[in-house]
Amino acid sequence: MSQPDFAQRPPWTRPGFIAAAALLVLVLVAGLLIALLSMGDDDRSGGAASGAPTTAPAAADSSTAESLPTAVPTSPPADVRWELVGASAVPVSATAGPKRVTGTTASGYAHTPEGALVAAAQLMTRASHTLGPDYWQPTIEGQFVPSADRDRLVAEYRASDSGPADPGSLSQIAGFTYQSYTPDTAVIGLVLRAPSAGTPRYHVLSLTLLWRDGDWRMQAPPGGAWVSINRVTSDLTGVVEWGPR
Repeated sequence: MSQPDFAQRPPWTRPGFIAAAALLVLVLVAGLLIALLSMGDDDRSGGAASGAPTTAPAAADSSTAESLPTAVPTSPPADVRWELVGASAVPVSATAGPKRVTGTTASGYAHTPEGALVAAAQLMTRASHTLGPDYWQPTIEGQFVPSADRDRLVAEYRASDSGPADPGSLSQIAGFTYQSYTPDTAVIGLVLRAPSAGTPRYHVLSLTLLWRDGDWRMQAPPGGAWVSINRVTSDLTGVVEWGPR
């Protein structure tokens, strides 16, 4: 039997067809590899791009925090005037605050060491039991940091039925020291001169203020007792003298 002529063979058995098919397979494989490599490059580029914005806000926040003043004053603030609240004088400053004063409360202090100092003097004075509940209640309940110590202080005040104090028996602000300061927390030694006919006697109250909700707020004394943060002295070494004249 004679072998079949080449022209009569099925197309897929011809050498030309096989070579063409092999070439097509190589082209398809090469195209697939190029596509996969391109996708890998895109993923790496996309990862770098998506990661970039996460670092930018952190840098901006850090810059904002670092821009707040932290240098504590070593002399009395220059633009302070003194106004009476009851029989006690309190500081008022156009730059340090308070910005909002009602009949019995004062708020809106600058986010600065001077703002914390003025807030300490204002809040401590307005929280005095001798001024009566119209003053101390909105001040303590609205401008002290919520805590069990704050609740204890309010309870102690409510349980006391002492009347208004004799103005001559009240201590007056005489100076200050900064025991520590950060833009979040200020610990200020507020110095009060006690009424005395003999050797001057001073009370140093270590007042802690926290920056909360856009203002300085006071931390109640431990156990709700002012005596827990009070130190009596006759020595003003290291104290910046400050008070009404």
